[in-house]
Amino acid sequence: MNLVNRFFLYIVLLPSGIYKNMGINVLQLKAILNAKLILDDRRPNTMHQASQKKQKKPISFATLGTMLLTGFMGCFFLVSFFVGNNITTQFTIYFSFFIFVLASTLIADFTSVLIDIRDNVIILPKPVTDKTFVLARLLHILIHITKMVLPLALPAMIYLGLRKGVLQLIPFAFLTMLVTLFTIFLINALYIFILKVTTPEKFKVIISYFQIFFAIIFYASYQLVPRLINKAALEHYDINSNNWVWLAPPYWFAGSMEFLTSLQFTPTLVTCFMISLVVPVLSIWIVIKYFAPSFNQKLSMISGSEMSNQPVTEIQKKPKPTTSTYLSNLSHWFTHAGAERMSFLHTWKMTSRSRDFKMKVYPSLGYILVYLFILFFGSNKFRLSDIQNQSGSGKGIFIGLIYFSSFILIVSVSQMLYSEKYKAAWIYHITPIDKPGKIISGAIKSIIAKFYLPLVTITAITALWLVGPSIIPNLLLGFFNQLLITCTTGYISVNAFPFAQVQNQAKSNFIRGIFSLVIPGLIAGLHYLVYGIMPVVIILSILSAIACWFMIDAIKNKAWGQIKAVYQD
Repeated sequence: MNLVNRFFLYIVLLPSGIYKNMGINVLQLKAILNAKLILDDRRPNTMHQASQKKQKKPISFATLGTMLLTGFMGCFFLVSFFVGNNITTQFTIYFSFFIFVLASTLIADFTSVLIDIRDNVIILPKPVTDKTFVLARLLHILIHITKMVLPLALPAMIYLGLRKGVLQLIPFAFLTMLVTLFTIFLINALYIFILKVTTPEKFKVIISYFQIFFAIIFYASYQLVPRLINKAALEHYDINSNNWVWLAPPYWFAGSMEFLTSLQFTPTLVTCFMISLVVPVLSIWIVIKYFAPSFNQKLSMISGSEMSNQPVTEIQKKPKPTTSTYLSNLSHWFTHAGAERMSFLHTWKMTSRSRDFKMKVYPSLGYILVYLFILFFGSNKFRLSDIQNQSGSGKGIFIGLIYFSSFILIVSVSQMLYSEKYKAAWIYHITPIDKPGKIISGAIKSIIAKFYLPLVTITAITALWLVGPSIIPNLLLGFFNQLLITCTTGYISVNAFPFAQVQNQAKSNFIRGIFSLVIPGLIAGLHYLVYGIMPVVIILSILSAIACWFMIDAIKNKAWGQIKAVYQD
C-alpha cells in the first residue's frame, strides 16, 4: 500500500474507540479497508487505461495517478479568479468547474467502486457483522471521494491563502464540503433515474456513454475555451446581471462565499447562504431515506440475483429478426457469402456492444465534430466563399476535412482486434475456412461501412452543394486514398482475428502511429499539389481505386500461417 492510502487509512481509523462502542470489529474493519485500498491502486482508472494496454506490467499506483490528474484540473480552475471583478462571479465559475469535473470524474472512476457487488459474495459469508460491513463500505467511499476532492480544491486553497489570507480557507473548505455533498446527490439522482427508465443490464452501457460524452466535452473545452475567450469582456463580466442565475446551484455557493467573507447581510447573500446550507443536507437525507433502498435493490438486480424473480413475459408469435434490413443489404453489397459476410455482421454488432471498443473509438467521432466546429466557426480567416471558389485556403480546408477522418478509420481497425472476451476466439480456429483472410477483410469492410460511409455521404453532399459537380474528381481521389490508407494499415498491422486479443498484450504500435499521422499528411499534401490538374486527379483516382481492390484481395488471401494464434486454454 502506498503512503497516501496509509495516511487515509490512519485518519479514518482514529475514532477506533467510537467504532468499538458501536459494536464494530476494528481489526476486521482495518483488514477490509486495507484490501479495498490495495485493489484501488491496482484498478485501471480512466487515465491509466491507455498506458496499461501497452504493457503487461500491472498497475500499482493508480491512486497517485488519479490525484495528480485531478490536481492538474484544479490548477485549470484558477482561471475563474481572473474573470470579473467580484467574488460572486469568480466563485460561480469556479464551483461550476468543480461540480462538472467532480461529477464526471466520479461517474468515470467511481462507478466501479459504487457498483461493486462482489462484497456480497466475498465478505458477507465470512463472520463479519453487518455493522462492520456497512461501515467499511461507507469509509471506503469517503476515502475515494476525498482522494478526488482534495487535489481538485488544493490549488484554489493555495491561491486563496496567498492572495486573500489564511482566514478565507475556512469558509472555502466548508463550502467545498457542501458542494461535494450536492454533487454526490446529483450523481445518485442520475443513477436512480437511469435505473428507473431502463433495465439494470443496460445500466453500465448507459454509464459508458456518459463517460464518452464527458471525454468529448473535456477535449472540446481544451480546444474551444481559449479560442472563445474575450479578455476585455471577461474583465468586466458580472454574473449578478443575469436574472436566470438563481437557477444555477454554483451561484448559491458563490453567494455564500461572499457572505462568509464580507459578512454583508443583504437579502441576496443571505438567501444564497441559506440555500447552500439547506439543499446539500436535504439532498443527502433524500439519498439516505428514499434513494438508497431502491438503489441497493437495483444493484442486486444488476448482479443477476433477482433476475429469476422477474415475471415471464408473453412470448411473441413473430420473433424479431436478428439483422436489420439495412445491415443485411450492406453485407450483400460489400461482401461475398460465407466467412467474409459472417465477419462483416459479427464485427458490426460487436462494435456496438463492446464497451472497451466504444470507449476507445467513439470519442474520436466527437473529436471530429470539435475539429469541424473549430474549422468553420473558430477561425476568423475562414470564409465560406473560399470553399465555393476553390481558392488556396478553400482547397486546404477541404483536403484537411477529408484526410483528417482517416484517424477514425485507423483507430477503429486497430482496436477491432481487442476484446475482454478474447478467449471466445476459439470459434475461429475450428471452422473449415480455407483462407482466414476473408474474416479479416469482412471485419475491415464492416468498419469502413459503419464509420466511414456516413462521413463520405455527408461530406459528398456538402461539397456538391457548396462547389458543384466539378468537385467530384477530387472527392473520389480523397475517398479512395482514405480507403487505400485503411486497407494498407489493415494488411500490415492486422494479423489476428477480430476481437481475438486481450488489450494489455498489445505491443508498441509504431507502424500504426506512422500511418495515422505521417502517411495521411503526406498523401494530403500531394493531393493539394495536383488539386487543380483534373486529368492527373482522374488518373490518380483510378489508380487509387485499383490499388484498393488489390489490397483488399491481398487481405482476403492471407493464409493460416500469417494469422497470429493468440487464444490459449
